Amino acid sequence: MDSQSLNDKSWNAKSLLLSVLSLLSVFFIILTLQVSWNNPQEQTKLDLLQTDLILQVTQSVNQEKDHFAGDFLQSLISDGDPQDIYTQSLRSYQEVLQANKSAFERLSQDVSGADSQSISKQLQKKQNAVSEISMRAGLLQIQTGDIQGAITTWSNVKEIEGESMTSYGLTTQILQGLWSEPTILFPNAETQIRNTLDGWYRQVALTKLYQAQQRSEELSNLAQQAQIAVETAIKRLIIVNSIPLIGGSIGVLLWLGLLVQWIFFRKSSPFYTKSDTKSESAANQTSNQINWQVPWGMETIWEVMVLWFSAFCLITQLVLPLIFELLGIESRVSEDYTLQALLVLIPYTVSVMPMLPILRFSLAAYRPLPEGWFRFKLTSPQWLVWGIGGYFAAVPLVLIVSVISQKFLQGQGGGNPLLPILTESQNILPKLLLWSTLAIAAPFFEEYLFRGFLLPSLTKFLPVWGAIATSGFLFALAHLNIADIIPLSVLGIVMGFVYWRSKNLLSSMLLHCLWNSGSFLALIALGGK
Repeated sequence: MDSQSLNDKSWNAKSLLLSVLSLLSVFFIILTLQVSWNNPQEQTKLDLLQTDLILQVTQSVNQEKDHFAGDFLQSLISDGDPQDIYTQSLRSYQEVLQANKSAFERLSQDVSGADSQSISKQLQKKQNAVSEISMRAGLLQIQTGDIQGAITTWSNVKEIEGESMTSYGLTTQILQGLWSEPTILFPNAETQIRNTLDGWYRQVALTKLYQAQQRSEELSNLAQQAQIAVETAIKRLIIVNSIPLIGGSIGVLLWLGLLVQWIFFRKSSPFYTKSDTKSESAANQTSNQINWQVPWGMETIWEVMVLWFSAFCLITQLVLPLIFELLGIESRVSEDYTLQALLVLIPYTVSVMPMLPILRFSLAAYRPLPEGWFRFKLTSPQWLVWGIGGYFAAVPLVLIVSVISQKFLQGQGGGNPLLPILTESQNILPKLLLWSTLAIAAPFFEEYLFRGFLLPSLTKFLPVWGAIATSGFLFALAHLNIADIIPLSVLGIVMGFVYWRSKNLLSSMLLHCLWNSGSFLALIALGGK
């Protein structure tokens, strides 16, 4: 009786602890999602990067004498004429500019709050974003013939920055002087333009500067440099467009094939289960239609997920920041992309690694586990088919829901610390470190937890499709970005289905690796220097 009472007290204490941790986890998730809502979607920044590439290629379309090559370039950038491209690009920049101005105004009202130091840093970051986007938007206004509008756009930067003039603010003054009547030339204008502008924007600004200075030789050199830059931009655009185009096309064909298979050869379809017919004997049911045996209850699932997420939050939000501050790492990280990449790889690995001992401790009473749990079957080549096929099947689905999500969220809901490293760093080492995080560490740890443990465990309480959908949603939620929830839920559902049918974690890990690697390659192509 005393032993039973002791066990009850122990369980009550554990339940109380898990309840408190659950409430704290929910509070942290809500707070983090709210913060992500105030940040522009990274997809918006990626769209602007692609816009910059298109602008650079546009000038080559007008100069191309070979009709076939010209048609190819035209199809690569747009179906409209170059003037339409300038108008569309300007519209994209103005939308992002308005979103950043609104965020800047909100932060300006909160700067006197309790967390004023953090708000001040965000405010400075937003101010820089507004200045940089205004600088580029003005050059696009010039191309559309709105010179007075461009001068107004550049003048607004001075009003926002005030006395604390940034390099972007100085460049907007230089641009305003170049397009004023009469022209005003500033000292060190060329150096300032080269430091703050790139691609098509730099060429337009330097062309105007050299014309004002009557430097014909520099104009000729600039035209030659522009042609080399155009060739590079074309290659990058081909890479960026080929990933969704090829992957999406193969994915659509794959889905059409699966539809035909379901209609005419239903029993051989991967979507076919024993519940689809009453007459099929057990002998004819394939092994991949047998679900997992789950010896534990909901309390064990709750324990594993809450303890892992609590450990993740504790390490990423308290332990590691404290260590980095004591070591003085944070002060050196802003310009060192290798250090930034290490501060992604190491914290991620350290924060998710507690999952392994937590699983071992929570499932110790049920060992040896029933057959099929956490299975890695390297010798069976089917995991390659499932992983690659699942990747192509996921591409069109995720692309479609991503477009819908972006429209619904209107450009808000996501901040990603990896983007500057991938798009601005010129060193291969930071990118290699990031690829190790995205394509090796993340697929292993996330698939082991969400597909290896959570999905099979939920099949004890939910139909298989319900378990797949729930585990996919929780997988997306764990990324703590509003903009990611719908696309990553769909991706998580596809990975869950692939694991359910293959019964091999290598298949969903391969799919995860391919997805992250494709996104990684597209980002490098978009922003590579």
